[in-house]
Amino acid sequence: MTPIQRFRDFEAAREALWLAPDDPRLFEKISHVWEFGRQLAKYPLPRGLWFLRSMEEANAQREAWTAERVRRLCDERGGR
Repeated sequence: MTPIQRFRDFEAAREALWLAPDDPRLFEKISHVWEFGRQLAKYPLPRGLWFLRSMEEANAQREAWTAERVRRLCDERGGR
């Protein structure tokens, strides 16, 4: 069980969350963050490399992907 810690301010509490690069718990923490991200992003962006001619084309493609994700979420939630 983790002991209770007290902090005088938010900055001290935030600093207590940081781990040193050689801390053996670091891999576990990073793995947890990635798994949490996977759960939040149910519909990941399509995989692979995309060769686009301009920033406008890239932005249009990203907006299309976003619209598709929104449509899927609305369908899941009953069309809200």
